[in-house]
Amino acid sequence: MNDGKTPTVLKVLMEFNDGSTQEAKYSLKPMRNGDNPHQVGLIGEPIGSSSYKEVIEGRGMSFTNHLDLSAYGVTFEIRETMKYLGDPRTEVVVINKHTNPAVYAARSSQLDALKDALTTDKKSPFGGIMASSSSLKRETAEYLAQMNKEKHFVLDVLGAPGFEEGSVDLIKDRMKNLRIIDLSTLDTWEKIHAGAFGYNMKWTVGGKPVVTEVDRTSFFNSKYDMEVLSKRAPTCEENIDAHLAWIGAKAIQSNSFAFVKDGVLLAQCGGQTNREDSAKFAKIRADEFGVSLKDSASATDSFLFDYTAIDLLHNMGVTTVVHPTRKGLTTGNLEPDGLILEKINKYDMIMLRPYLIDKDGQEVPWRVFRHL
Repeated sequence: MNDGKTPTVLKVLMEFNDGSTQEAKYSLKPMRNGDNPHQVGLIGEPIGSSSYKEVIEGRGMSFTNHLDLSAYGVTFEIRETMKYLGDPRTEVVVINKHTNPAVYAARSSQLDALKDALTTDKKSPFGGIMASSSSLKRETAEYLAQMNKEKHFVLDVLGAPGFEEGSVDLIKDRMKNLRIIDLSTLDTWEKIHAGAFGYNMKWTVGGKPVVTEVDRTSFFNSKYDMEVLSKRAPTCEENIDAHLAWIGAKAIQSNSFAFVKDGVLLAQCGGQTNREDSAKFAKIRADEFGVSLKDSASATDSFLFDYTAIDLLHNMGVTTVVHPTRKGLTTGNLEPDGLILEKINKYDMIMLRPYLIDKDGQEVPWRVFRHL
């Protein structure tokens, strides 16, 4: 690493349209590795301020471990959304795998959230990155230690906004390589989704930076609506599950599909070249683990292209479909797609169209693609 070419300080200078500038500096230190073991990895700490910190380093955090702490943002968003909707189930556990939520659940207790989250996907949480919406409870740590002893269950990283006394000691000796991260400094939505001056950046071929504004939009901090396109309106429970499915669709890599029932992520898939394939693969995973999608709420990050997708979801047992079709139910061909709505009403399903409302009271399409 100390080859004279590895940077130790990163300086970001951003110039805005009004001529003003902002500068930030980050001290860089090496990680265990980058995206792969043969690649150098660095992690930056803001100079003059602090971010989350490693309590137990285990074998050291890698590039992907840090990225997977996005799970904490999902726990925070679900918790605040449940508060906004008046639902008491505000204890949330999320386990990420390769930057996608593999499982999550919202319950009245942290331990119940963990247990119920683990009832769906029996493979992906192993070696995953777990985050909780509140401080790690001693009973949760005891359960994880028990799972390790009886089933050899391990996590790579466990992040929480603080830890009850004794909780860390209960688990650190059971999972030898576990990295434990204190996220308590990230106590607001804005701190979690900070970026550099509100922007995220990656690099594409030829060394060109591509920059996007950080997506801080959610139900609890924005003006939005869920237009009911179907004849049947959702019940209170169906509406809550629709909201949580939409959060899942946001958090999963595009093309995404998330299926939620009773506050639990039943199945998900993303990263496919079309969202119908994502739905199919999620169903295959649910079948493998004996999870029924009956009466679930489904959500995808953009509109469905034709009525055959409704047949597919109906045959899976889905009741509610959330997708941000254009106003008037225009889909891929930009023409109103009455066949989609005919199918929805024929099957007595619910279709919801989320959209944002700007400061002038005008409708703004709500897309939630995640390509980073």
